Amino acid sequence: MKILFINSRGHWRNGWLTSPEELQIVVNVLRKAGMEVETTEVESVLQLEKVLDKVPPGTLLWPNAYYVDAGDGKTAWLNDYIEARQLPYLGSNASTLRTVLEKDACQALLRSNGLPIPEFTVITRENIGDIYSLISQNIESFPVVLKPTAESGSVGVCMARNLWQAREYAVQILTDFPQSNVIIETFLPSDDITCGFLQLGEEVMLLPTAYIVKSAAGKTNILSRKERLRPWDDEDKMQPYITDTAILDQLKTHIPAIAAALDIQSITRIDGRLDKNGVLRFFDVNGLPALCFPEAVMVKQCLTCFPGYTPMQVFEGFIYTVVCHALLQYEAEAPDIIRKRNLFTMNSGIVVKSRIVNSAVSKQTSLIKEISHVLD
Repeated sequence: MKILFINSRGHWRNGWLTSPEELQIVVNVLRKAGMEVETTEVESVLQLEKVLDKVPPGTLLWPNAYYVDAGDGKTAWLNDYIEARQLPYLGSNASTLRTVLEKDACQALLRSNGLPIPEFTVITRENIGDIYSLISQNIESFPVVLKPTAESGSVGVCMARNLWQAREYAVQILTDFPQSNVIIETFLPSDDITCGFLQLGEEVMLLPTAYIVKSAAGKTNILSRKERLRPWDDEDKMQPYITDTAILDQLKTHIPAIAAALDIQSITRIDGRLDKNGVLRFFDVNGLPALCFPEAVMVKQCLTCFPGYTPMQVFEGFIYTVVCHALLQYEAEAPDIIRKRNLFTMNSGIVVKSRIVNSAVSKQTSLIKEISHVLD
């Protein structure tokens, strides 16, 4: 069984693995399991098409980016080209990735499915003149949180405490991020709650953790990119597992429903906060959660939730889980070590497991059956 990582020059920052060094760690993990692994980097749609046209049977693609450069300053969605050739690949489809990356579209879809989200409004270059009335009509009180709609990793996120400040920050975001609009959400006064979601066939695992920076307490602050880039020290910045039953019950109810509504395949990390009434409201769904060892948030979640193992044992089990699910999707044989040493076979009293038939699985069944022969 062979895996081919496809990297995109200029777009590493938003991928699963954000540098060649981090990628190599995962390559080594998979080779240890007996898999043949290759990597390539493309810098244009033309190069991507040449690579895809030469993919041999028995190859699972791992696209490590949202975009590939399309010339004239434009970008194209990498997974669109993989799907057009009906090649097997790991992760969610291009439609899902577009929705979760475009925060306004994601929140609108969750709202239409009755899932709890913060109050929000969207500011564009066309309606910036109406920003005061749009905020007043859609958000009850200040402060508010502003984000570019088409970025990840908390890039450009800021908090405004009044209308004038909100307009100033919105104009700055529209200037700094030409591909984005601005989503403005009500501020939620609690520490971040971040829950990992993993799937292996019809089994589901939740990794329920908090994301706490004591020096930027969540009751009055947001976590900006500055805080998120700090290393974990387990004193000021930490990610403890959640024991509060009221929060756990909300996670059990809503996380699988969010994954199903968005057609998430295999893996995501979903972030939220409690409102003043204790309702958990979700504001971020990650299409390509970072897998960088050992600092990435979802990797840290795994380490928190599997304390009885070494960090590398947990990380290997994490990578094996993601790959094993992809192979199951395409009815391909997984190496013994991947089947026997993934997170679903490891012991933890912290994770939440269930067995469901996710609607996202049924949506892709026919497509997977059509292309599963490629892995034969």
